[in-house]
Amino acid sequence: MARTFLEAVGITDAGSVRQYNEDSIAFDADAGILVLADGMGGHRAGEVASRLAVQVIRDGLAADVAAIRDEDIEHTPLQAIDHAIKRANTAVFDAAHAEANYQGMGTTLVLAMLHDNRVTFGHVGDSRLYRLRGEHLQLLTRDDSMLRDQVDLGLIAAADASGSHNRNLVTRALGSERELSAHLREDTALPGDVLLLCSDGLNDLVEDTDIELILNALWVNLPLAAHTLVQAAKDNGGHDNVSVVLAKVLRRFPASSQQSWFRRWFGWLR
Repeated sequence: MARTFLEAVGITDAGSVRQYNEDSIAFDADAGILVLADGMGGHRAGEVASRLAVQVIRDGLAADVAAIRDEDIEHTPLQAIDHAIKRANTAVFDAAHAEANYQGMGTTLVLAMLHDNRVTFGHVGDSRLYRLRGEHLQLLTRDDSMLRDQVDLGLIAAADASGSHNRNLVTRALGSERELSAHLREDTALPGDVLLLCSDGLNDLVEDTDIELILNALWVNLPLAAHTLVQAAKDNGGHDNVSVVLAKVLRRFPASSQQSWFRRWFGWLR
């Protein structure tokens, strides 16, 4: 078995105000899979939506991962991410239309897969993926939100965005429509990179500059870094559920060194 190339941790917390936690997370360092979803909907339907999306993605990726391991040119990490998100969208959409209490439910999603010295990721909604590289924090995703659209159109200054009442109004979510196209991207993954997946319960309450400071100070201790990020959001009000998944690239991981990737992933699913 190849040496583990990734360290990963995650925390999901209801926050300081809400009774229920509608966020869901899943991660597996050996497989290189990181998932986070932030649900929405009444009657605890958001909790159902996020949990269902994460479960469908986690369970459904196995076949695609096997094809990637076998170097099937018809299956790439980008296609695997796309297929997984579409399967999850269909599952949430169908569930929302099958149960009266679930009508209108949906969930944001951010999903990352690390393979062959690259990170492939997809997202819908305003859950985010950041990367810390060389002490610099970079946002890799673009929020599907009314606020982001307003900033891009010049209707509101970026400096005023944090005080806007529209910051939590998402314009796209899993389960909101039958057909959905996610944002998909690939980028390099270098030893020392730290990836952060988070729900808006973190970045709405903790400035990016403070997230950067915390990660730079605690990147050698990912569990403490994750706890400190969540606590920072709660200390600043904690009015929303807050979830983080942190992953640190420990070494290079070319495809030739990941021969047992699917075996480890399948064992995790069981």
